Amino acid sequence: MNFPEPTEVTGIVLAGGRARRMQGEDKGLLLYQGRPLIEHVCERLRPQLARLCINANRHPDTYRRYGYPVFADQWPDYAGPLAGFYSALQQCEGDWFCFVPCDTPCLPGDLVERLCAAARREQVPLVSVSDGQRLHGTVCLLHRSCEAALQTYYEQDGHRVQEWIRNQPHAVVDYADQPRALLNINEPQQLDT
Repeated sequence: MNFPEPTEVTGIVLAGGRARRMQGEDKGLLLYQGRPLIEHVCERLRPQLARLCINANRHPDTYRRYGYPVFADQWPDYAGPLAGFYSALQQCEGDWFCFVPCDTPCLPGDLVERLCAAARREQVPLVSVSDGQRLHGTVCLLHRSCEAALQTYYEQDGHRVQEWIRNQPHAVVDYADQPRALLNINEPQQLDT
């Protein structure tokens, strides 16, 4: 396995969820500081890598207006972020993928660089991030070789990102020094912060 430079990584913004805590609104299109969340995330992630794609199960035409390829989950019934991981490996170019959710508008500018460095240092196909207290599994770097493990986990009715990660060879990058960098917008009142 060759370990990536940031300029070889494909970025995937995960915007395919049901957003139950947001009354079912398409979270990526909700306004945060006057702009849709997807704009904040793409703006922060795009300069860090080779190319960017959006995983969206609703409003694909709206997401395409941002100029990036858009693809839907291949697993049915909004199977969660792991469905986005698997679908990206099936439908997007590249060997290494950096996944981020559409509700993380403050992503760090060194995210892809630090993920790649950890993969190289630890010689692992999967690197996620922590805020010093908990794993943020949907922010991760993933090698294409993880595809079979994703498929197996899904076939065993697995849907928990953190559980799947903990069962793979992986490393964790600690962002305790930048806790706001991993801020998730999960509740309507957070849109006003």
